[in-house]
Amino acid sequence: MTTANSLPPEIHHDPSVLDVADGLARVMGDRALFARMLRRFAGDYDASVAPIASALDSGDLRLAHRLAHTLKGAAGMISAHVLHRHAGLLELALRKGDRATAAELDAVGAALGALLPAIDRLLGGKAVQAAPAAAAALPSDLLLVAQLAELLANGDGAAVDLLEQSGTGLAAALGHARFCEVALAANEFDFEGALEALRQGGGAGTAAAGG
Repeated sequence: MTTANSLPPEIHHDPSVLDVADGLARVMGDRALFARMLRRFAGDYDASVAPIASALDSGDLRLAHRLAHTLKGAAGMISAHVLHRHAGLLELALRKGDRATAAELDAVGAALGALLPAIDRLLGGKAVQAAPAAAAALPSDLLLVAQLAELLANGDGAAVDLLEQSGTGLAAALGHARFCEVALAANEFDFEGALEALRQGGGAGTAAAGG
């Protein structure tokens, strides 16, 4: 049975638009956490490319580039492959001042136009309504949790750097006590213990909910 915080057991979708299997693998199969990530993404990008277009119209190329970079990272974390590719091309065009920027912005808009309804269908039509408000220019705390889980699962020392650099967001997502437990184990390079601490108490999805 599908709940408001999880995914249906059978998923029919275009994996080039949203690769659910790959996305679930990134969060160690935690379906509730992945569902929350998708809701957060849908809320962050409900306005599609309007914030990037607005930054371009105002001549703020630095902001436009930062927004494109953040979108690329967010798309990568939920395994939205087509959007990830086009957001990367837009980011590159903005960095170079390339005249192809308009075409790439349209391509990103089209990719989002395919992805957002797919997320909405997957979550039973509750994607945007259930998504908390967030600034599109900032990475989601839930994405940070997913990134940390992936680094710990791979035994990647970059997990320690992430804990140091994004401690505020991770502590907000996990709760202070759990964050401290994860950080203590990771700083001792006990990545298995850190991952177990990250997922304890109902899994990373519960942790991300502040449980």
